[in-house]
Amino acid sequence: MTDRVQVEVKAPVATITLNKPERLNALDVPMWEGIAEAAEAIDAAAEVRVAVLRGAGGAFCAGLDVKAGSTLSGIDAEHAPAHALAFIRRHLAHLQSCFTRLEACRVPVIGMLERVCIGGGLELALCCDVRVAAEGTIFAIPEVQLGIVPDMGGTQRLPRTIGIGLAKELIYSGRRIDASQALGIGLVNAVYPAGDLGARVADLAAEIAANAPLAVQAAKRSINGTYWREIDGWLDLEAGEAAGPLLSRDRKEGMRAAAERRRGNFSGQ
Repeated sequence: MTDRVQVEVKAPVATITLNKPERLNALDVPMWEGIAEAAEAIDAAAEVRVAVLRGAGGAFCAGLDVKAGSTLSGIDAEHAPAHALAFIRRHLAHLQSCFTRLEACRVPVIGMLERVCIGGGLELALCCDVRVAAEGTIFAIPEVQLGIVPDMGGTQRLPRTIGIGLAKELIYSGRRIDASQALGIGLVNAVYPAGDLGARVADLAAEIAANAPLAVQAAKRSINGTYWREIDGWLDLEAGEAAGPLLSRDRKEGMRAAAERRRGNFSGQ
């Protein structure tokens, strides 16, 4: 497992920590894969009854690490568009599967959300069973401002969490909201002062862990059963729709604009 994703077990609770604080725990491919490996490790630890997902350094996750290097470099979209689209769909499916592996973890997962929960970070948080946030945490799913689609389950999990109308508004606008607004729309379960968050999450984990583990795990499987049977098809649809914008001129303009800290000037090409 990469040292960028760490697992600590203090039975009956396991803690998964995204460990790239110098980049607000922004995601790169090794971190995606480390998240899946962490879920595997927890499922193999029979003494674990609940898991907590957190970020190091007082922040949860700022989304994609655009400085980590693009996996799209070298893709010949102009002369080999079919090959490029096929590659991107395979790549997205692999990354999506890492988040889905966490979602399918046998025990409940509590998302401990602090400071930033943006883009891929929000999509990761949506894979948690319960989300608890610190006051002042910022939430957004701003991919359209970069010329891309929320392609890590955002178009599928967010509507199922907060309702289709609100999800469309947040996805289409890319707007940022604060923790109190996130609580009001049901995106998070509770909001606490930042200094109290760790203790409150620990209390919730202990409350869940004190219950009959087979019953809790069966309840999770039952609640998510129909959803899990259909998730592969939903994510395949999302990856297919996301592939085209990833090859567009607008994506390149969006990335340049983000690096230059300005709004993108999009042409629809």
